[in-house]
Amino acid sequence: MTGSTERIAMAGKENPQITPSEWEIMRVLWKSERPLVAAEVREALLESDWSIKTVRTFLTRLVAKNVVAANRQKVAGYELLHYRPLISEEETIRTERKNFLGKFFGGTVQSMLASCIRSGDVTREELEQIRRMIESEDWFYAENAEGGQHD
Repeated sequence: MTGSTERIAMAGKENPQITPSEWEIMRVLWKSERPLVAAEVREALLESDWSIKTVRTFLTRLVAKNVVAANRQKVAGYELLHYRPLISEEETIRTERKNFLGKFFGGTVQSMLASCIRSGDVTREELEQIRRMIESEDWFYAENAEGGQHD
């Protein structure tokens, strides 16, 4: 690719909500090792029947949410928008998890687990697996002891 790159202005939110359809677009961008044009994103969505216009609409929304950057680049005499994620998948999952916990469980994992247990959504076997997982994750507490936060 040759030519100048012009960054398109983005008006974003601090904690954007990403829709299920936008997640599909983000997964394609996260998997790519380079910025993609809309047609490449569409092509990577193997099981989708979305039109290129639909893909561009989702990309535009993600740019507005400040989770995707759009760069205008000249390629073979044409100006094309190339899209790349601005936040990692891990960061996005963390934000979504915090939003979910805050919305439904007062922001705590304990409340969520208690709700799952009370409603019978967790089996004894699963609880035992969770207990073993917690006990084996000593590194987690050591790494997070400084900040005192356990998301």
